[in-house]
Amino acid sequence: MSRERRRRRGQLMLRVTKWLVALGIFAALGVVAYQSGLELAGTEVTRLETRLDEVATEARDLHLRNSRLEADLRQAREANVALQRRYDRDVPSGASAAVFSLAQQRIGAGIPRERIEQVLRDAGPVRTCDARGTSRRFSIVYGTRIPDSAGVELAEGLVRVVVSTATQADEVNRTAQVVVTVAGQDPRTFTGLPQRQVVTLGNAELALSVTSEIRGFATAALTNCGG
Repeated sequence: MSRERRRRRGQLMLRVTKWLVALGIFAALGVVAYQSGLELAGTEVTRLETRLDEVATEARDLHLRNSRLEADLRQAREANVALQRRYDRDVPSGASAAVFSLAQQRIGAGIPRERIEQVLRDAGPVRTCDARGTSRRFSIVYGTRIPDSAGVELAEGLVRVVVSTATQADEVNRTAQVVVTVAGQDPRTFTGLPQRQVVTLGNAELALSVTSEIRGFATAALTNCGG
C-alpha cells in the first residue's frame, strides 16, 4: 500500500513538473514575443518620428516657397499697376486718341507737322457766329461728272458748296447731292434740299444754308462773326 502511494505520488509530481516546465516554456516564449514586439514597436516609432521630421521639414520648405511666390506676385502686381499708370499717362485715349490719330493721318497725307502743331496751339473755345453773312447763287450740276469750277466758294474760298443731280427732270429737292468742302477737312455729302449745316472754321461755328428757289440754280448762305 505504501509502495502504491509512493508510485502515485511520483506520477503526480512528474505531471506537475511537466506542467511547470510547459508553463515555463510558454512564459519564456511570451517574454521573447513581448520583447520582440517592443523592439518592433520601437523601430516603427523611430521610423514614424523620422518621417514626421521629414514632413515638418517639407512643410517649412513649402511655406518658405509660398512666401517667396507671394512676394514675387506682389511685386509683379505692383509692376503691372505702375506700367498701367505709365501707359495711361503716355498713351492717349478717348478724345485725345482721336485727335492723335487725326494728326497722324494729316501728317501722313503730307501736311507739315509744324502746321498741325500751330493749329493745335491756335485752337480755343468754339464760338457760334450767327451774324448775317454772304449769300451767293450758283448753277446746279447735272450728270455724274463734276467740273472743277462747279459750285460756289464762300468765306474767302475756305468753304465750297456744290449741288448736283442726275438729270434736269429730277425733283432736285429730293435727289440733290450737296457736297460741302471746308479747308483742311474732308468733304461732306448730304442729300436733298434745303440743307442746314454747321461749318467750323478755326474756333468759329458758322451756319450754312443751301436752298433752290429757281430751277437750275441753288443759293448758299453762310453767316459770319460780325464786327
